Amino acid sequence: MQGEFRLRQVLGRIGHAADVAVAVEPADRDEVDVSPDAFAWLWDVYGSRAVIDRPINDRLVAEAVEGVRYALARLGRPGGYKVTVMKIVDMPADTADGDVKIAAAHAVCLALGMRLEPPPRITTDGVVFPA
Repeated sequence: MQGEFRLRQVLGRIGHAADVAVAVEPADRDEVDVSPDAFAWLWDVYGSRAVIDRPINDRLVAEAVEGVRYALARLGRPGGYKVTVMKIVDMPADTADGDVKIAAAHAVCLALGMRLEPPPRITTDGVVFPA
């Protein structure tokens, strides 16, 4: 199962943008992995001289993993899932803290055909992840 969520929202004149794609498969317990090609899209956009190993990648990977774990913890299904984050796209001027996390959580939901209630959302104070 695969899911991709493209976050595009402007709130209070602040842009929020991130794309996260995931592959999900049944497993004995929940696992999260990040593909070594998660940032390969940079080559498509910037060409063969693109810098793939950027300092911000670690933060974006951490947010994606947090978003996946957030969704899995709240879906309430028996068993587990192995989720591989296949792509993490940021936009330097429009990706704020929490944007990748929210996109990852929604991507997992899309892959599994489920919804989080209440869903994480963006407010003028930042991203809100209901407990």
